[in-house]
Amino acid sequence: MNSAVGSRKVLGGEVLTMFRTVCLGFITLLLVFLAGCSTVQSRIQSNPQVYASLSPTDQALVWQGRIREGLPKGAVYIAWGRPDRIRSGVRSGQAFEAWTYTTLRSEFVPYYYPYDYPGYYGFGYWRGGLQRRNHFFYSFGPYPYPFDPYADVVSYEVPYKSVFFEGGRCSGWEYLRY
Repeated sequence: MNSAVGSRKVLGGEVLTMFRTVCLGFITLLLVFLAGCSTVQSRIQSNPQVYASLSPTDQALVWQGRIREGLPKGAVYIAWGRPDRIRSGVRSGQAFEAWTYTTLRSEFVPYYYPYDYPGYYGFGYWRGGLQRRNHFFYSFGPYPYPFDPYADVVSYEVPYKSVFFEGGRCSGWEYLRY
């Protein structure tokens, strides 16, 4: 009897140890994810010399995540972060660079996927069903018609702001509205 109680304690300890390991792993992943997020404060800490070289007015502006014409590239990086796209070229004999920042936009596009293609639900798996007036009514499967998680939602990357540099300094910026 004592050996059964002892083994039960060992088993409980193993379960508890596994639970702690899973929780510790989850917390570690969460911290790694949060550490990867770049903020104005984290960019100032990683570039203190650039931030210290700015005037107090520009420091306050950059701290708020705002920019103005004449700021150096380093100050714009601190204020807005790493750009998603960088374009460069020559305009009127002057070299320029443009940083573009993008975001993800999702829209519901009815009938985006071809309903007569059997593998359109991804990875060649066809869910079966009846097709009537461009609506797909399922004859089987875990999701009835209006609650399908694979709805015709299309996500794509769109630019939302850009900044332009000439001679290493900000010469202008724009915000794009949709």
